[in-house]
Amino acid sequence: MFAVPQPPSNEAERLDFLFSCGILDTSPDERFDRITRLAAQFYQADAAFIGFIDDRYQWMKSIQGEGVGPWIERDRSVCQIVISSGKPLVIGDMQADSRLEGHPVVPLLPFRFYAGVPLVTDEGAAVASLCILKREPQAADGFNLSPLEDLGAIAMDELELWRLNRELERASTTDGLTGLANRRAFDTALDLAWRRLQRTREPLSLLLLDLDFFKILNDRAGHPAGDEALRQFGRILSETTSRPDDFAARYGGEEFALVLPDTAAAGALAVARTVKDALASAKITHPGGIGGRLTASIGLATVGPEDVDSADALVARADAALYRAKQEGRDRCVTWSP
Repeated sequence: MFAVPQPPSNEAERLDFLFSCGILDTSPDERFDRITRLAAQFYQADAAFIGFIDDRYQWMKSIQGEGVGPWIERDRSVCQIVISSGKPLVIGDMQADSRLEGHPVVPLLPFRFYAGVPLVTDEGAAVASLCILKREPQAADGFNLSPLEDLGAIAMDELELWRLNRELERASTTDGLTGLANRRAFDTALDLAWRRLQRTREPLSLLLLDLDFFKILNDRAGHPAGDEALRQFGRILSETTSRPDDFAARYGGEEFALVLPDTAAAGALAVARTVKDALASAKITHPGGIGGRLTASIGLATVGPEDVDSADALVARADAALYRAKQEGRDRCVTWSP
């Protein structure tokens, strides 16, 4: 009888590595497509795919053949067994195997045979699976896994290279003063969050934050004081983005942004309040500020998959809310409304 397997003992390390790669919700890539093509051709399979599994979903980076969706909930995936055990899995007939009896998805699949191998980091964390599927059952005993394991190792090498390239890119997209991501990185992160919204159908929130009367701070206290205020506020935002998918950036000048995937308006408002409370506790001196300290105005917007037709529209809403926050007296958070 099927039971959802427990996460592996190294689940935290596994997720840390996966999120550090920044590969979820990215576009198809020939480096991974050639691997699934070879797997399908060698085994004469009806489908082959590489799927990355985070804490809630399995997301397919590459698919050959038809009948495999672009994503599936983790607890409804067959590949979660591979991730949990960290070992290859071969099932001759998924619809007759007792381990999958009662599985919510297997009876709906057009496939019977399954073979999958994990993509494993040097530290032993299984972060993805390379799998083949056949419409007809096939004997599991004696199945030659070696070519699939070799292709899985090549896929893992490509993932490591992807991660290293991302680290190099991150170095070029970091704001030198605050240590946060810069505008270029923000644009990329928002695009990925937008893709995630289309995949998961979970709400996406954006906060635009502007330091109040910042020009006065520079004029009266000097640019070094202004730079230090920006650095301190950058640290506050870094500490606020506790989830792997949350993204903080210096949007430009004294304006900042927080991208919050899978976050409804109430959750985003709670984050905004956390930022305001942390800024108040920091007591950053501002000779022309409200109460003699540095404050921030925040514009908040949240969208679902059908609310707007582009990420730019989300930015426009957050910007409009920020404008209202300034017009209403600053040092506040305003949520966009029509």
